[in-house]
Amino acid sequence: MRRVLSLFVFLALSAFLLGIAGYKALHVVMPQRDVFGGLYRMFMYHESHPSQYVGIMALTYGTIATVWILRWPGLVGWRQRGAIAAIILSSILVASVPGGVLWKIHDMQAGFFTQGGRFWRDLLWGAATGLQTGWLVLALSLPYNILGLIGGYGITRLGFRIARSKAEPDAPGNAGGTVCLHSQARGPASLS
Repeated sequence: MRRVLSLFVFLALSAFLLGIAGYKALHVVMPQRDVFGGLYRMFMYHESHPSQYVGIMALTYGTIATVWILRWPGLVGWRQRGAIAAIILSSILVASVPGGVLWKIHDMQAGFFTQGGRFWRDLLWGAATGLQTGWLVLALSLPYNILGLIGGYGITRLGFRIARSKAEPDAPGNAGGTVCLHSQARGPASLS
């Protein structure tokens, strides 16, 4: 359990810190200071509250990447690159749902608050709309999305290295490492 938690904290915290640092750096140099993209006539709540949206993405990415990396710590080469692409893409899609809900909550704070049963319908609308358009908003967030993909690739690759070093008890400097039963059952030839 400690291994799972430490990998999750590393991945999520690294993604969050890198995402915020990238946002702050781009915010300084972007001409109109809008780092995130948006749809036509869309209220830019994600630009007003960037750390909350970056945090949702970081937590989602940390969860998905931790599960994937600990399930297949021995992936290398093109399989690892494919897994990293799948982790990043699935993180974007999954994080779009709570991102849409958060956008709707920010919309309510701006004065568009509903009551009763409509409140829950509005939150569900935010989730559905987030799933439909969240990936597009991220795609429109140039060059932030490019830097995020590069950073996500690097962090995930490092996560694979960390998991692999802990899964190989005979690795140098890892005399008391944790053995991955999944890779041990198939033998060492399956790790390459």
